[in-house]
Amino acid sequence: MSLPGKRLSAAAGFIRQGAVFADIGTDHALLPIWAVTNGIAVRAVASDVNEGPLWRARENAARYGVGDRVQCVLANGFDSMESYGITDAAICGMGGELIADIVKRAAFIKSDGFRLIVQPMTMPDAARRGLWHTGFDITDELTVCEGDKFYTVICANYCNVVNNDFDDFTALYGDITARRFASDDIRTNYFKHEIGKYEQIIKGKSSAGLDISEEREIVRRLTEVM
Repeated sequence: MSLPGKRLSAAAGFIRQGAVFADIGTDHALLPIWAVTNGIAVRAVASDVNEGPLWRARENAARYGVGDRVQCVLANGFDSMESYGITDAAICGMGGELIADIVKRAAFIKSDGFRLIVQPMTMPDAARRGLWHTGFDITDELTVCEGDKFYTVICANYCNVVNNDFDDFTALYGDITARRFASDDIRTNYFKHEIGKYEQIIKGKSSAGLDISEEREIVRRLTEVM
């Protein structure tokens, strides 16, 4: 099977060969089904906090003939999933604060080499802070464009080293000089989008007589990297 959209495909590219893979907040289970049917994961867990998505997940797993290798689990985050032997897990399509909370609450994922693949829809700074504060090392980031929106997928491995050595800009953008982009055009358009976003904020705050030093610094650093 193939995955619908570049966002899921980007996340799939970070799943390691031979993994026991979990998709947290799976919705339709297409990511774990893909990982199993393509021989990347030996087995997978599709979890969601709601029963409705799990019905779709079970139907899809049966349709693709992998119902015996994709287990659908009703769970809040990683709750009660210690016994599944998970090595790699994705948390995609959620806000950064929720991702950070899920990571913080799960004790068993804090083991050497555990891989997290996260794609925050909002507040990427909260997601990165959550990873760093709980001992995960961000090893790679990939930005893709789907429709007219940019999505950044973050890959992190647990290393048991808490990182507090970063500023607000790095929390927002990670190591922006090392980040990968799906194409040169996407890279250029991404920077234009982000700079334009903060220029609009600067315009609005300036007219209201508010401090714009933080936004100006973000624009300066993005322009410098661009």
